[in-house]
Amino acid sequence: MNKPSKVLITRPRGQAEELESLLKAKGMEVLFQPVIEIGVPEDAWSALDTALQRMNDFNWIVFSSSNGVDAFRNRLMALDLWPSSSIKFAAIGPGTASALEESGFPVHFIPPIFRAENLAEGLLEDAANGASFLLIRASRGREVLSEQLTHSGGNVTQAVAYSSRDITRESASWNPEILALLENGSIDWVTITSSAIANSAVRLFGDSLKKTRLASISSLTSGTLKNLGFFPSAEAEEATMSSLVHAIVSQTKPQN
Repeated sequence: MNKPSKVLITRPRGQAEELESLLKAKGMEVLFQPVIEIGVPEDAWSALDTALQRMNDFNWIVFSSSNGVDAFRNRLMALDLWPSSSIKFAAIGPGTASALEESGFPVHFIPPIFRAENLAEGLLEDAANGASFLLIRASRGREVLSEQLTHSGGNVTQAVAYSSRDITRESASWNPEILALLENGSIDWVTITSSAIANSAVRLFGDSLKKTRLASISSLTSGTLKNLGFFPSAEAEEATMSSLVHAIVSQTKPQN
């Protein structure tokens, strides 16, 4: 009888449902150890609230994650505001787009490749014509979207909608049993679904990650891992959970 592969999900638990379901549907055993946590920004949404008070001045509101969509929707409700129908919405990928649509917002642009560079590319023509953009973002992350839109002539405002913090071995959500399983080679795969998660996972688990196989969501995330000295065994063709699971399955051999 074949043993199910054990897969460790490192996403925040509240964002792991889709990946968990897809893995279990393939007969895999799922473990959890978040390596980052999502929370309230340090300014308690001050920058976001200020931007939302004048959001109808913007031509585009741009989202790089579903976390940003959640914060955007919740702050609109708290402030009793709603965007004008003239505003266009852009999402970095299908998950973010789905979150927008489920919240009642139309999606006017999703890039063909789910990266910030491609998101910016699709908006450059409007930027060159002087369009204004509100970027809903995390407390940390790359500046490529803002830089490219600004360089092309766009008027860019960034608003931090949520914080992204590293889990440590002192965090309440830390489970030392997961580290023990990694160290004795009992975990077959570890999913790495962003560069922030890559950095945090390496800090948290160290060389124990070399006793398992890493599954990366994208070439960008794979590049971050490689720069840290870790090499993924599988990489998603598209930056989606279904593509990530497909990559894992294609590299997984039945265990006796």
